[in-house]
Amino acid sequence: MPEAIIELDISTPWEPVPRPAGRWRRRRWGLGALVLAAAASLLTTGAAPRDLEPLYSTDFQVLSFQAAGGRFLVSRYQAGGGQPVIEALDARLGTVLWRRTTENDEAFVTLTERIALVQIERADEDGEYAGRLVALDAATGAQLWERPRARIAGLAGGRVLANDLAWPDEPEGFDPAYGNPDDPAVALPLLPHHVRYVALEPETGAEAWRAESPPGTVPSLFFSDYPWVTRLSELDAAGVLRERDLATGAVTGTYRLDWSGAIAGHQAGTPGQEVVWRAGGTGADVYDRASGRLLWHRPGPAPAYNGPYPCLGDRYCLFYEDGTDVLDAATGARLWRADGYTSMLDAATGRLLLYREVAGEFRPVDVAAFDARTGAVAWHQRGWLLASGYVMRMGAARDYFVWRPVGNTDAVIGRLDPRGGTVEVIGRAANFYGTPVCAATAGRLACLAIGVLHVWALP
Repeated sequence: MPEAIIELDISTPWEPVPRPAGRWRRRRWGLGALVLAAAASLLTTGAAPRDLEPLYSTDFQVLSFQAAGGRFLVSRYQAGGGQPVIEALDARLGTVLWRRTTENDEAFVTLTERIALVQIERADEDGEYAGRLVALDAATGAQLWERPRARIAGLAGGRVLANDLAWPDEPEGFDPAYGNPDDPAVALPLLPHHVRYVALEPETGAEAWRAESPPGTVPSLFFSDYPWVTRLSELDAAGVLRERDLATGAVTGTYRLDWSGAIAGHQAGTPGQEVVWRAGGTGADVYDRASGRLLWHRPGPAPAYNGPYPCLGDRYCLFYEDGTDVLDAATGARLWRADGYTSMLDAATGRLLLYREVAGEFRPVDVAAFDARTGAVAWHQRGWLLASGYVMRMGAARDYFVWRPVGNTDAVIGRLDPRGGTVEVIGRAANFYGTPVCAATAGRLACLAIGVLHVWALP
């Protein structure tokens, strides 16, 4: 394996832009008193005043970033043109730790405390897939290993889970024998093909285990919070469901569901249950894994649309354009409904956090927490925009960062407490709008807005 080339002759050097000081600050106060007053009014009553200015900000255009292990990893284009770069910053100081030039078909996909993963997507002269998965040392940027003809699938058990594309001649796409591919109500299976998942040691790329599924057997990964995989199972056309240990890849449980036929998809349900979408069918079937018995069928469109998804310990959620239904796991009966709240944010707190989406605008500004049993509203927060990824989280509670415009272009940034719905103000930034993304590590919060990365100290 060739050694990675780490650029030492940096043509576009960058050092953190420090917070403004002295006369500049006083002048900005004179010009923007209303903005600062609005931000200060949002602080918790009785709290000591805090400096809301960023510790540092980038002076180049950032495309994306992630945070882990006391580092921010950013991808960006170089000033004046040239190939894009991946750059690691010390989260606390903002100094550049290392930089690596990439090609246009290379994409940074995920960061852990130890490694950074880069996905290369390309085809050879015959049109066959020739991409690979590359791991870099997060501290130095040196290449640790690469896996040819592989794509990232997730992280599981402290290892990298990859999908080996070892059968290049197999067709891709949906099987039209089961319905019209343009009909969203019908669940279509993929064309029969082999699937191989491999678990790789993060520092060496050595294969710890592999799990292969032949054509007609459909594997399923379950994520409690992407990219962390919490379950790997496979279901075949005879209705045999196998669960695998993510530490070893070994089959740890085998169940026989009371049916047979082609499968469009399946996933883990609430404890002891499996949700199955039959090929060519509409709606979903929920089975008891121990007995194999069909518990209930829920009519509706294909799985990518509205569920049912396990959203609480013994509840399912169905998501519609005008609200969310919460179902009993044993019978499928609707227990309660959240009108107007269409997407799930979190269920780790024992409450269901849902947000309302405004038509045509992917910036939810209205979040409510519902009691899991009754559907009663525990708290309601309106006016703060979510600044993190909108994914369903069913594991440990995460930080949710929010922002609110003050003035024409400035904004204040805060942290939403999912237990009580209160917002703790952390910082303020100029020219902060659009669809920002925030993440934190090592006592630092970074938010990317319109290409600029702003960093604050977390209280």
